[in-house]
Amino acid sequence: MDDTPATSAARAAAALRIAETARTAAAQRPRPLPSWYPAANGLLFAAGFTLIGLQWVVTTAPWQLTAGCQLAGAVLLVVQCALAQRIERRPGIIQTVPRFISGRLLTTAYLVPLAPAAVLCLAFGLAGLFITTGVSGGLVNWLLLHRERSMTGAA
Repeated sequence: MDDTPATSAARAAAALRIAETARTAAAQRPRPLPSWYPAANGLLFAAGFTLIGLQWVVTTAPWQLTAGCQLAGAVLLVVQCALAQRIERRPGIIQTVPRFISGRLLTTAYLVPLAPAAVLCLAFGLAGLFITTGVSGGLVNWLLLHRERSMTGAA
């Protein structure tokens, strides 16, 4: 007498096929990033944070302009995140960090801009923090993604 029902065996076989497909997809060489993507990612990041930070630069601006800048900045950051998800996702896995960049380099690349951002935050308040973080973070994104693109064999 068989203890395993036929439906359980079929489900197990289907799960094994799915796992094997995901394993095969993860082992494949990643497709190269499009040539325009590193610049677009960095510029969207920088522009989004800069627009949000402008509300503290021009304190006499009408609330409609301030709200418009905040909304535009938030939209740019959402577009940047959606674009990153669409472009950097590989079949079977979601890539959260660049494949060819070490964790130490990644951490250092993002921690280095925080020092000037902290200094400018003390000097200029939240405007200094947001604008410096946006510009330096966007530059870091651009450079790291450009390096990732060159390591995947893209021309």
